[in-house]
Amino acid sequence: MTSGNSVPYWPGYYGMLTLQATTNLSPPVAWTDLPNAVTESGTTTVTNAYPQQFFRVAPLLPIYQFAIFYNLNLEIMSAAAFNVYGPVFCNQNIWEGSTYCTFFSAVTAAGTNAVQAANPFSADYMGSGPASFVMAGQPTSHAPPLALAGFGTNSDPATMRSLLDLPPAAYALGSAAAYSANGSAYLANSCDLVITNFASGTNAGSALPVGTNYIVYLQDNSLTPLPYDFYKLKTGGATNYLPSTQTTNIAYAGFSWITNVTFYDWREGWNNGSGPAKKVQALQINLTTFSLWITNTARNGGSDPLGVNPDPTKLLHTGHHLDSIYVYTGVPLTTSQLPAIRLVNGAQLPNPGNSTSPAGLSVATPFPMYVLGNYNTQTFNGSALGKYCTNGATTYTVPAALMADAVTILSPSWIDYTSSSKTIGGPSASSTTVNAAVLEGIVQSNPTASGDLGMNGDYSGGVENSLRMLENWSSQTLTYNGSIVVLFSSQYATNCWRQTGEYYTAPTRHWAFDLNFQNYGKLPPLTPAVKNYVSRE
Repeated sequence: MTSGNSVPYWPGYYGMLTLQATTNLSPPVAWTDLPNAVTESGTTTVTNAYPQQFFRVAPLLPIYQFAIFYNLNLEIMSAAAFNVYGPVFCNQNIWEGSTYCTFFSAVTAAGTNAVQAANPFSADYMGSGPASFVMAGQPTSHAPPLALAGFGTNSDPATMRSLLDLPPAAYALGSAAAYSANGSAYLANSCDLVITNFASGTNAGSALPVGTNYIVYLQDNSLTPLPYDFYKLKTGGATNYLPSTQTTNIAYAGFSWITNVTFYDWREGWNNGSGPAKKVQALQINLTTFSLWITNTARNGGSDPLGVNPDPTKLLHTGHHLDSIYVYTGVPLTTSQLPAIRLVNGAQLPNPGNSTSPAGLSVATPFPMYVLGNYNTQTFNGSALGKYCTNGATTYTVPAALMADAVTILSPSWIDYTSSSKTIGGPSASSTTVNAAVLEGIVQSNPTASGDLGMNGDYSGGVENSLRMLENWSSQTLTYNGSIVVLFSSQYATNCWRQTGEYYTAPTRHWAFDLNFQNYGKLPPLTPAVKNYVSRE
């Protein structure tokens, strides 16, 4: 101590560290952050405001380095082999009720573990029996909870959902405060591109899109609207460039890689099979066309009004290519209509600059997200289609994350215009591969429902149904490599899971933790981090 100051020192550590302090070591100990995060050994000077003060360095844990992370009760009752190779953490309680499930790494709950057939969170839903644990001493209970970095010490689901929501007024989009340390914790303020649309420009009702119904902003310490690259002409036809002398000929102006689509979700409108399915009004992003857009130096007749393309601008200012998108739709939620976004043609994700170490792509929205077809399954060098679990399964992928109110996988066989028709067990699917971390909400188990074995919401569907489906996957495989993160209850897609054979039929699941995520350099863009603020010993 010098002149009333403390000078803590900490040794080297691979990863991010937060310096924390407390004035009392009687358990449970509550720690508070000091403004120091480092990637190597260091020292700092801290002014002592108390007679005694204690310090520690706490690791910032990238949330996608967990195979499964739940901020709600975690339930798993797979009816087929389900191997979990990465660490599992839950801020509440865990039910490991499937004899088909084997955990190969640490399984930790801030609450308790129930390794048994009976589901403690559902009145009548039964599993097949206790799961298996390869690592000695697992599972463990009563661990300190982990809070989302940037959002205080509170791990409440509503607090964690704010990661996806529009930021509060104090950190409003585009304001100077939005790019402060606190403001940038909100994904809306940290994504490279921000997309919004207007209800009047969607396919709602009988009206077709007219005028201009999208705005795409480049976010680079401010919000700059980007010029359109698609114009529908009153005189007929379309063009990607329109001279200023022809602006009166514009019937519609927008972007080549964004459109509106309508389809139907039978889970959200099941109503005991009587329907009707809920109409989904989705802002759709075509990722193949998006990839062309961000690498096109000849847009707008070769002269971008901003003077440069947005990707080189971002690269110049931040050192990385465009790698993240935030979407906020103006479509209203009603009893018959669901606002959403949908990603299509995502088998090969953008890699501007053709980097050998691509930044990848993260897409975030507070609304439900649908992924149509294979996602992140190839690069210019090879294919990851249908591969899972092994060390090389995701060699030919890029870092990717999907962050939304709920995530539904639609196979390449999905057809929009027939989706309004009810098909018991769902329309036919085809095998699909998705390689991305998923951060989402779920509809939790209802402990007061009884007597229906999951038919009326007494079971959440478990980890095995955290990726939603609407098709008949019988004899088809859903291959998934990633990290499953559930932080909150869904606020838009709120109808409960129902047994296979109703609005969907379960696939063969080949699911695995993406081992790439063990490498800090291969984590998806804008990976959230969690940390501990309480020690109990």
